[in-house]
Amino acid sequence: MGKRWKGLTIGAVAAMMLFQVGCGNGNSNGNGNGNAAGKNDSPAQTASGGGGKKVKLKFWDFHTEKEEEFFKGLVDEYNKTHDNVEIEYSTFNQADYTTTKLPTAFASGDGPDIYMISPGDFMKFAKSGLMADLNPYFPEGAKEDFLPASLDAVTVDGKVMALPFELELLGLYYNQDMLSNAGVEVPKTWDELYTAAKKLTTDKVAGLILPPDKGPYFNFIWYPFLWQQGGNVLNAEGTESTFNSPETAKALDFWGRFFREGISPTKLQQGPWEIDHLGKKTAAMQIVGTWAINRAEEVFGDVPINVAPLPLPDGGTAATDAGGWKFAVNAKSENADEAAKFIMWAFAEDPQRALEWCTQVKFAYSPRKSVVEQGKDIYSKGMRKVFTEQIYDSAIPEPRYPSEVLDVVGDAMQQVMFGKTDGTQAAKDADGKINEALKKINK
Repeated sequence: MGKRWKGLTIGAVAAMMLFQVGCGNGNSNGNGNGNAAGKNDSPAQTASGGGGKKVKLKFWDFHTEKEEEFFKGLVDEYNKTHDNVEIEYSTFNQADYTTTKLPTAFASGDGPDIYMISPGDFMKFAKSGLMADLNPYFPEGAKEDFLPASLDAVTVDGKVMALPFELELLGLYYNQDMLSNAGVEVPKTWDELYTAAKKLTTDKVAGLILPPDKGPYFNFIWYPFLWQQGGNVLNAEGTESTFNSPETAKALDFWGRFFREGISPTKLQQGPWEIDHLGKKTAAMQIVGTWAINRAEEVFGDVPINVAPLPLPDGGTAATDAGGWKFAVNAKSENADEAAKFIMWAFAEDPQRALEWCTQVKFAYSPRKSVVEQGKDIYSKGMRKVFTEQIYDSAIPEPRYPSEVLDVVGDAMQQVMFGKTDGTQAAKDADGKINEALKKINK
């Protein structure tokens, strides 16, 4: 199992989150090279400055509302203060962005210069040569401000392939009134979660929202069910499958039961990552991340939404997933230097920009120690306090498995949730496929 984060003490931020990424095999160059962005300029950098031709960069992501406005503001500010650069910002529906827009653009050779990537897609893009090494662009001293493990998670063969700017944890959100009216206590165990979700399910209300569609987010929400029992997908070295286990079978069967019995819907009107399911009272409970807090408070403040740690199986140990999107630069871009300078300016320089993102625009933990220190009062406010005091210590970084492994795990989940097989058989079948995929990958 991936190692947990230990010892969160707000006010002692320098010691927080010194975990090791369970599935990573790269080692971060912890000392960096001491170069601030702009030093040791390449010819492309030099040619773009000094009143020369203006460099145009495409920046794509998937944000909406406050988050979209934040990035629009960053781009506008950068364009106004950098005469030689013009960044064009575009945002897309998240599902389209990850499944079609980004892959199609890169396949056609027209990918953006700057983009965002999830841990679930990280290795696929890194191995495709679509991520530039960001090591040369860190401002002097900036690397030391990032938690070492946050950089380990984006490092391959000594190259920092993306810039982490948020760390997001999962919890069980619920509508307090719905639970109270049904005489249901906040679930603390798997059995209680199932019983509560079944009792809360009506023709108009889903008992529990889980992601129904295959993809990195699908796996992301499921991993804690496996980890809570001490199971994992791969061994610590990432070289062999450990999927064929009683822990895997139990996690698959537990997950699948919600869908087979109609407690969790197989079709959703909005993304499973949206708190709107609770906010619009179409669901009683939902497993979702820290990013949901601000919207829950600001848009659905009249709905009694609260959050609790993920329920545990008998004899289980608390575990939650910790994800977060990363900034990446297209290694094939003619202007990769200028693209890298922008993302460093945005999230590796002035901590106020990172603080605004993690505490005002949304709620997440920053991978920068200085940012968390400045925002320590925010991390103990409202639902944030539940994450900080009850959930954080059980966090395990989202694995960066190869896409071939992700696909096999997702297939096993769907086989069980749609009643095609049980967890034991699905785990056994997937185990062989994962090992076959690893042999091809490691040739």
